[in-house]
Amino acid sequence: MGTHDDLSPGDSWPHHYRGYRLTVSPDKTIWWQLYNGTDRLELEPGYAEIAENLLDEKRQGGRIHVTEQGDVLTRVEDDDEYSGVYLGNVDLDGHLLPEGQSEYRVPVRPQDLEPGDLWPSVYDGARYSFVDERVWWNNGSTNRRHTVDNGLPASVLGRLQQYKRQGGSFRITPWGDVITLIPSHPAPNLVQEQFSDLPRVVQNIIKLRKERGVEMLPIYIGNIGDWSPELSDPRSLSDALSEEEQEDLASWASSLGSTSTTTASSHKATNGSDSGESSSDSSGAEESEDDNEPRPEFEDDPMDWIRRDIEGGPE
Repeated sequence: MGTHDDLSPGDSWPHHYRGYRLTVSPDKTIWWQLYNGTDRLELEPGYAEIAENLLDEKRQGGRIHVTEQGDVLTRVEDDDEYSGVYLGNVDLDGHLLPEGQSEYRVPVRPQDLEPGDLWPSVYDGARYSFVDERVWWNNGSTNRRHTVDNGLPASVLGRLQQYKRQGGSFRITPWGDVITLIPSHPAPNLVQEQFSDLPRVVQNIIKLRKERGVEMLPIYIGNIGDWSPELSDPRSLSDALSEEEQEDLASWASSLGSTSTTTASSHKATNGSDSGESSSDSSGAEESEDDNEPRPEFEDDPMDWIRRDIEGGPE
């Protein structure tokens, strides 16, 4: 996907809508919040141009998302539907500060981390999921999954598989760091050593999650470098079949026709098999269909459903 030099603020966003969540107030303050009822963490320094671009679209302010390439997006209502709008590009950095308590500021972009280190900032970013080598983005508006055709960098995917062998969700920050939540850490001594060094705000976020039954720790996985996702649209049931697809389906369908007289006894299972063949005979075994299995819905990244639970609906 790369950069978007062809887009100007106010243009329609032509790609998938995702990213690190922030909110812009009418006074141009930009802030992050875990969910309603918790402290707002103000972003410093502010990004006045981005705030102005947002207020051009929403005079009362509103939420923005910052993608893994730094593109800033928002949604606007158009004829009872919402569409993405491009607001510009930022190199997001600085600190998040509780109001009037600058001594408890949180770095937006932590430095000098090693894979597996506890993540010493807020857990946010563009959300993706993976199983084995398959990676996808879930469209919250349509609940359809879009495959990331170019996968992930091998080093990042390998570390995700190391910490989440069954797959799961992860986030990519606007500067390309990959982070994820895990229920247990393979190096508990490291966790104990690093936890006390986490900013107080981050410790309290983890505590709030734990009190709600979300016993997971945020960790750093690696950085994507200059990688950018290339997504494909899922097939629609209304899509036209190509001539080749029609021929293949017709040939397959005709092969299912009866070629011999069928008797009731041929439907009886023997030796634990439902095909009439011995279980020790592998010549009639069906091929694995794992590649066609629906991708699972992960609940190992609770940020979204915590918000829905408390606010009563999606963003």
